[in-house]
Amino acid sequence: MRQAIEEGYIKDVLANYTCYERYYELVRISEDNPDLPRRQAAKAIARFFELHPHNIAQKVEIIIEHFRNHTHHKIGERAKAMVVTRFREHAVKYKLAFDQ
Repeated sequence: MRQAIEEGYIKDVLANYTCYERYYELVRISEDNPDLPRRQAAKAIARFFELHPHNIAQKVEIIIEHFRNHTHHKIGERAKAMVVTRFREHAVKYKLAFDQ
């Protein structure tokens, strides 16, 4: 595996690995928020993962496949779908992912 990584055939998945606990500590001790309460740090971590492009792309793929397999053929193939999100920012990111 080391040779494959060195030759560029595969990527080293541990190169940028950060566990949740370490990420929490990074958020907590950041220069902007030295006294950040645990709850706010947890929200920041959750927001990061909810809006991560990889997570959004995976969810969009599942939504599109479900629509194509279960819904599209209804109402004379004129069926539509609506995605409901928590915030407008989420809606914009999902819309851009759907368009891609």
